[in-house]
Amino acid sequence: MGSAKSKKTIESTVSDWPGINVEPHDRGGGHEFTLNGREIGHIHNSRLVDIPFARRIHDILIEEERAQKHHVLPDSGWVSYYVQSDEAIDGALWLLCISYLYHLSVIQKRASDHFEGGEVDIDAELNELNLSDELRRVFSELRADT
Repeated sequence: MGSAKSKKTIESTVSDWPGINVEPHDRGGGHEFTLNGREIGHIHNSRLVDIPFARRIHDILIEEERAQKHHVLPDSGWVSYYVQSDEAIDGALWLLCISYLYHLSVIQKRASDHFEGGEVDIDAELNELNLSDELRRVFSELRADT
């Protein structure tokens, strides 16, 4: 099972992203990460990470075996990722970053949502993540639709 170090590393890394707030998570302990009031994911004390995605992104992540269906709500857009070792930290951060960039793109596109987290070059960040062609295509389509 992942160490307390892995949970702290994830919390510390995500909390450094522009606009992210870290708050206690009510269900199962741990902390949730929010961006302009939108939850981009949470980590339980057990080092289980749950992350919401648009259904099309969710389906690709499950198909590519990057995450598992949510442990309680398998038919939702949420995924679960188990940080079973310190080596799994990067996988959790990769998923959280995709969620962050998706929600950030929605916020940036909507004039009613003001983002005070500074400038983030979403395209440059996505390039760093080495998304599969299918995931990149769907992400781009969803960004255009929001």
